[in-house]
Amino acid sequence: MAKNSLGRGLDSLFEPEGPSHEGDVLMIPVGDIQGNPYQPRKTFKEEELLEMMESLSNHGILQPVILTRIQSRGDGYFLVAGERRYRAACRLGWETIPSIVKEIPEDRLLEIALVENLQRSDLNPVEIAVGLNQLIEECTWTQEQLAKHLGMKRSTIANYLRILALPIETLGLLETGELNMGHAKILLGIKDPLLQKKWENAILAEGLSVRSLEKNIGKKSPPRKSVPDWVISRQEVLTSAFGRSVRIKPGKKAFQVTVEVQDESDLNRFLDQLGVTSGHEGERV
Repeated sequence: MAKNSLGRGLDSLFEPEGPSHEGDVLMIPVGDIQGNPYQPRKTFKEEELLEMMESLSNHGILQPVILTRIQSRGDGYFLVAGERRYRAACRLGWETIPSIVKEIPEDRLLEIALVENLQRSDLNPVEIAVGLNQLIEECTWTQEQLAKHLGMKRSTIANYLRILALPIETLGLLETGELNMGHAKILLGIKDPLLQKKWENAILAEGLSVRSLEKNIGKKSPPRKSVPDWVISRQEVLTSAFGRSVRIKPGKKAFQVTVEVQDESDLNRFLDQLGVTSGHEGERV
C-alpha cells in the first residue's frame, strides 16, 4: 500500500488529476457493480437509506460513486466509495449509476473504505476496531506504523483494538450504541467476567453514564435494579437462536424485547424465521 496520511489518502481519490472532463463520469450498470469486499461498515440504518432514496428521487445523484475494475475480470467493478448512494439507487430500480472509475490496487480497498468512513464518522466502534485490526494483520504493521499511516494517535488505535477482547454480546451493545467507548474502557478493567457482565447490565438498566459508572465501579456489586440473571441467559438463547442481537430490558411496567435488524430485507428474513406472514398470498407482515 502507498503510505499516505489519513487525509491525503481519501482526498487523492476524489480530486481529479488535471482538468475535469464530463467524460470522467460514466454511466455504469448497477448489475456490474459488487460491494467492496473489505467494507468495514456492516450496518446501514433503514432511515438513512430511505432519506438517500428521497434525495436521489428529488435531486438525482450529486456526487458519483467511485469504482475500480475487478482485477480478475474486465467486465465488473468493486464499489470503493458511495455505498449508501449505490444501495439507494438499487432500491429505486436504477439501471445505471453515475460513476468515476479509478485504478486502485485491491490491497488498498480496505484502507480507502476505512478512511472514507472514519472521515464521515459513519462507523461504530466495533467496525473501526475490526477494520484497524484487519489492516494491521494484512499489512503486518505495528500500531505505531498504522497510527503514522492513518494520521491517528497510537493511543486511539490501541483503545479501539482493546475492545475486541470484550465478549461478543458486549460488542453487540457497542454496535447498537447502547454502550459507548467510555463504558467499554471501564468494563475492560473488570477482570471478573461475571462482575463485568453485572456492571454491563447495570448500565443498561440504570442508564449509567460513563461518569456515574466511574463513580460507582469501586463498589463490590452493581445497583440492585440491574437486570436479573434470567434475562442474561434468555438474551443469549434468543441471540443464538436467531443469529442476531436480541435485548431484554426492563421498562416501567414490563420487560421489553428488542431485536436488531439492518434493513427491510433483514426484517423479512427475521419474519421468515418466526414463520410470520400476513395471511394474504404469503405476503409478509
